[in-house]
Amino acid sequence: MDNHDKKRTLIIEAATKRFAHFGIAKTTMTEIAKDLSLSKALLYYYFPDKISLYAAVFESIATKMFDKIEQGLIDINNCEEAVFYLIDMRLAFAMKYYNLFDQSLNTVTELADELSRVIQLVSELEIKTIASIFNKANKSGELVVDKPDYIAEIFLNAMIGMRFCVLKDKKAMFIPTKEEFDEISKMQKKLAVIFINGLRNQLSN
Repeated sequence: MDNHDKKRTLIIEAATKRFAHFGIAKTTMTEIAKDLSLSKALLYYYFPDKISLYAAVFESIATKMFDKIEQGLIDINNCEEAVFYLIDMRLAFAMKYYNLFDQSLNTVTELADELSRVIQLVSELEIKTIASIFNKANKSGELVVDKPDYIAEIFLNAMIGMRFCVLKDKKAMFIPTKEEFDEISKMQKKLAVIFINGLRNQLSN
């Protein structure tokens, strides 16, 4: 890792601590620069605005989360248990970094390109992870899933749809409260049981 990459990583780590504790709205670029003893000019050289830095923080955390999930899934050989593990890890991530889901983002009418890119990346990582669970079940004979990537995308969209059933403030940008996150996860597990049983029934027919 060269000096440029090291500096960028240090900035992301410092910003993660700030955003996770105070949220994006109550964190300033000046505070992050001060934490690192950097000039604001140097900070803006790496990240032109707070949203681009927020996007980098979100990407960093999400990448680490999916790496950890991938490692945890290695020793899980049951499809249902694997999906439950994924859901539990997503909830743990949401609780640990809850302030990253800042309500101030509700006022952003159009997401910045960099943030949109990261959101798309997270979706692709989720689909890849779910597809890997289905592929493993295929190999073990637990399930027979045609087009695992496509089925994984359908399942992910169904899980995301759980938010609409739980959110009390439908005008919010789909950012649940901590209690709602927990309720959503419970519903997603029930959905997983129904979904996987449906795939098992295809196997028996």
